[in-house]
Amino acid sequence: MDIFESLSGVFSCMLMIALGTWLTHRGWFDEATGRLFSRLAMTIAIPCYMIVSMTKSYTRQDLVQAGTAAAVPLVVMLTVWAIGVAVSFLARVPAQRRGAFQAMFFVSNSGFIGFPVNVALFGEAALPYAVIYYLVQTLLFWTIGVYGLSLDGPRFAAQREGSTVVVPRPAFGLSTLRNVVTPPLIGSVLAVVLILGGIKLPTFLSSTLGYLGGMTTPLAMLFLGIAIYVSNLRSVRMSRDMWILVAARFLIAPAVVLLVTSLIEVPDLMRKVYVIEAAMPVMTQVSIAARAYNADAGYIAVMTGLTTVMGLFTIPAYFLLLQFGVL
Repeated sequence: MDIFESLSGVFSCMLMIALGTWLTHRGWFDEATGRLFSRLAMTIAIPCYMIVSMTKSYTRQDLVQAGTAAAVPLVVMLTVWAIGVAVSFLARVPAQRRGAFQAMFFVSNSGFIGFPVNVALFGEAALPYAVIYYLVQTLLFWTIGVYGLSLDGPRFAAQREGSTVVVPRPAFGLSTLRNVVTPPLIGSVLAVVLILGGIKLPTFLSSTLGYLGGMTTPLAMLFLGIAIYVSNLRSVRMSRDMWILVAARFLIAPAVVLLVTSLIEVPDLMRKVYVIEAAMPVMTQVSIAARAYNADAGYIAVMTGLTTVMGLFTIPAYFLLLQFGVL
């Protein structure tokens, strides 16, 4: 396979990211535009894309086979989370950042960036595997991940106020359930219902969903361009725990995927998709959850911006290593 043909999806993504950066430089886009693009993608474009793509490409039998693939990301993320918990204590991460550190250690931007990137790299067949990875991660983040952030909030407040009293708050409840039931999850469930029920959408509705779903990749890539431009990374002073998080995102998590898939026989495409998903930057929802629980959202924002910029180099590198059989 020609190397340039293999990288065509990467080049397309890079061009759209560069366009987003340039338009932000010209003043067309700003941080508010980035938030709008993120919201459009997560609430409209990605759910529509899932419904159209999955109903066109998959049968009931395909769904049953894909469902068994949930065990791999579950084992992977629980393993990476456990490593992150141990490392947070061994590396003496400050108590008020420990939950944030543990969350960023094991969750990646597997939905908003992971979906369009995997489809660009591997084609439509990659989407069900990416969806499974995202759904498992969503469930784990809004439970064990958010629990750690809920403990950070009182500690962060106590640290700022010079107090020694820390009162943990409960993290589980209806708000947690609402956060688990995301629009991409609803879109995937609807797609599964349509496939299992043998229901075919009317042409006008299928076309409308297709047009809206077609915005997914451009919105995600333009968002990345905006995020890269507005991130003031030159002023960032890297601490030990930040370097560890970089290693977690781009080395440890993909390595765990490779280890698990070497022990459990899985389709080659599934393995490749899961490696790319694991090597994504820090998930943007971590910062949102941190604000909700009054944790150190600034710390998370810096790591999100930093790993997003680094992902421009690590994602193509992993793709080439996978595509040419090195990994």
